[in-house]
Amino acid sequence: MPVADKEILYQAITLIAVVLIFDLLERSRPGHPVDRRKDLGLNVLAIIVVIVAGEAWQWLILSAFRTADLIGSVTAGPIGIPGVVKIFLGLVIADFSLYWVHRGMHWNSLLWRTHVFHHSIEHLWWLSGSRTSIMHLLLFALPQMLIAYVLLRLSPQEAGIAFSIGVLVNIWIHTNLWVDLGPLEWLFITPNYHRVHHGGRGLVRTNLGFIFTVWDRMFGTYTDPRSIERNLALGFVPTRNRLIRMIVGF
Repeated sequence: MPVADKEILYQAITLIAVVLIFDLLERSRPGHPVDRRKDLGLNVLAIIVVIVAGEAWQWLILSAFRTADLIGSVTAGPIGIPGVVKIFLGLVIADFSLYWVHRGMHWNSLLWRTHVFHHSIEHLWWLSGSRTSIMHLLLFALPQMLIAYVLLRLSPQEAGIAFSIGVLVNIWIHTNLWVDLGPLEWLFITPNYHRVHHGGRGLVRTNLGFIFTVWDRMFGTYTDPRSIERNLALGFVPTRNRLIRMIVGF
């Protein structure tokens, strides 16, 4: 099976399983009052864009890597460390890299255009968290694929697992759950933590990480979610009159 097909299979299975689990949890014990019907059509459109454009970007980036002879055969030549370790290293390096990409989106007006669609969310739950522009997808996919295929030379199976974990993480942090991980919250990002980032302009430049809280703590962008009111108002960017541009990311 080709590399891209294996990745799609792993990610599709992960997406279906995670959605079923988190949807059940959200319905049984929602963390916040949410109107799932509000913007439902927009949220469905957004996840279709994510799936189609995300796979297209991955195919184009891999094709570019092969044309530039950056990876050769991704099934050969893995660096001499166990796959589990490579996947863990990939997640750490990718989270660090995406922290800085995400931070750039909030500090640079041009990059902000690629990210503004994501901050139009007023009711945050697993489906609404898929609002991501096409250009945003590119800016996130490129460093992840460089790390996976050029730096760490993951096999198709390893890459599929790593990207599937990424799918899980993205849904997890946008899920409408109130979660207490105890001491683990010092290290791992929860929905409570990321929800702060979707608040008003005073908070939008904080809590920029996706898996680990350490980057926010190290680089001065940390806000303790326990210091913010639980029912924080979200969605300070309206979509009216510019929806198409926001979806594209220009």
